[in-house]
Amino acid sequence: MTAGHNRRDVITGGAAALGLFLIGGNQVWATPSQAAARNFTPQILTQSQSQALSTLAEHLVPGSAKGGVSAYVDTQLKAGPNSLLMAKYVGVPVEQQKGFYLSALDAVASAISDKPVAAVAEAMASDTVPGWQGPPASYVFFLLRADALDVTYGSQAGFSDLDIPYSAHIRPETAW
Repeated sequence: MTAGHNRRDVITGGAAALGLFLIGGNQVWATPSQAAARNFTPQILTQSQSQALSTLAEHLVPGSAKGGVSAYVDTQLKAGPNSLLMAKYVGVPVEQQKGFYLSALDAVASAISDKPVAAVAEAMASDTVPGWQGPPASYVFFLLRADALDVTYGSQAGFSDLDIPYSAHIRPETAW
């Protein structure tokens, strides 16, 4: 992650989209979607957490699993103060993000292990997930949906998918 980038850089240009991902036992520079397509190995998240994130995010924002939401969150959790996760901007200090996301995704993984993801998502939105152990479910729902939206639609290609004219003042050098 290059120092000095902010959410605006990523949304308008994908300036920080590339990350180092473990793919086939090698560290490879890739975008989150490339890492997901090549079956990256999470460095921070467990496989269970990564799968739970992809499953829930895909339900909330179709296309986010293919867009690499799990790879994106995993690499942003490694970015320290340069993290661009939504949590940084709405009350979760960067030094607490790793613990927050790990706890939240453990709760998601547990919840979807025996219930349909649609039912879990609905219960999360209203903080009514039975046996939920983690940060408030509705807050987790909001943050994971925002991260999934960033990955899926926060690029020129994402704008095109929505049939919205892309009018960045400065065009990005690389695609998200």
